[in-house]
Amino acid sequence: MTYLVQLVLILLLTKLGAHVSNRLKFPSVIGELLVGVIAGPAILHLLVPTTFVHYFAELGVIILMFIAGLEGDLNLLLRYWRPALTVATLGVIFPTVGAAALCIFVFGFHWSTSIFIGLVLSATSVSISVQVLKEMGHLNTREGAIILGAAVADDIMCVILLGICVGIFGTGAASNQPLALMLLTKLLFFGAMFILGRWFVPRFLQFFSQLTASENETTGAIILCFGFAAIAVALGMSDVLGAYFAGLAISQTNFKDKLALKIEPIGYALFIPVFFVSIGLNISFTGMQHDLPFIGALIIIAILGKQIGGALGARLFHLDWPAANVVGAGMISRGEMALVVANVALGAHLIDQNHYTAMIVVTVVTTIIAPFVLKLFIQQSVNQPVKSIKINEVKSNE
Repeated sequence: MTYLVQLVLILLLTKLGAHVSNRLKFPSVIGELLVGVIAGPAILHLLVPTTFVHYFAELGVIILMFIAGLEGDLNLLLRYWRPALTVATLGVIFPTVGAAALCIFVFGFHWSTSIFIGLVLSATSVSISVQVLKEMGHLNTREGAIILGAAVADDIMCVILLGICVGIFGTGAASNQPLALMLLTKLLFFGAMFILGRWFVPRFLQFFSQLTASENETTGAIILCFGFAAIAVALGMSDVLGAYFAGLAISQTNFKDKLALKIEPIGYALFIPVFFVSIGLNISFTGMQHDLPFIGALIIIAILGKQIGGALGARLFHLDWPAANVVGAGMISRGEMALVVANVALGAHLIDQNHYTAMIVVTVVTTIIAPFVLKLFIQQSVNQPVKSIKINEVKSNE
């Protein structure tokens, strides 16, 4: 199958899947994720994960998080940084400790392997949650700000814990990088994001707006998106974090509204559907029958650990239970960071290939389940007398 036929099938099936999902009152992302499972290696074998799909999907998730930053509100994020940090901390502790205890006391794994399996479950990816929050009008709310802020803090915590554990227990090439160097590169990343976002981005867009070429401002925004993503990767962070900060920097300029109208059609018409499908394509049921109890138990801990940890963290800052449950559900989805941790653990010889495959399955399944849980709790929260705080309400109170 040529890459053009692959792309045609993906775009056709995702739009049909999203339509069916919406008719059934589910978020459209559910239909797109399930298209990957049904049409992929797990069932029909119409689509397979290829290099083309992989890179298209990478561009899709980068653009998705860039759009989230572009539509974000920096004041709202800064307002809720303390609950976000608390949610991230508890959201790392609960699944890590729960999974490690399960592996040690139930399945008899070595404790170093158990800790790494727990670390894989501690990593959050909010790209799926962002899509559900956007669809349900919850992206720029108190809960949305806490979820996005917690995801950033969660990423940093995972990197720090990963560096410590690899340095202590690792035996492969992945264990050779000093923790101090890893932490320094993370600090450089945030310093670079602040400096570029504050002084470079507005001037860069102003320069591009004066060019006589067609769609020059849109091209300038895309350059910033991928440029910030490349900087993030070079400094050891996730590319989606760089893209998110690029969007957030542009959201502070006068170009925000105009660029949002230009970038969203590019992303949602072409790249983002491929990202959602690619998650389902990673599911395969071959040879899983012997690991089903282990995988099933980890999925339960992965979901409950983030849900309980995130909700309790939000409750500590006086959110009511419906709103706190939205925050917890927004942290359930796993993604690229979990895969990074699993790859490092495999490279450091702390998990074997069977455990690695099991972790990939757990990551994909929790990502597919997450939108259902998030939508359920959002619906419960909006039916409560205490509603989510919207941006205009925040501004009116200041």
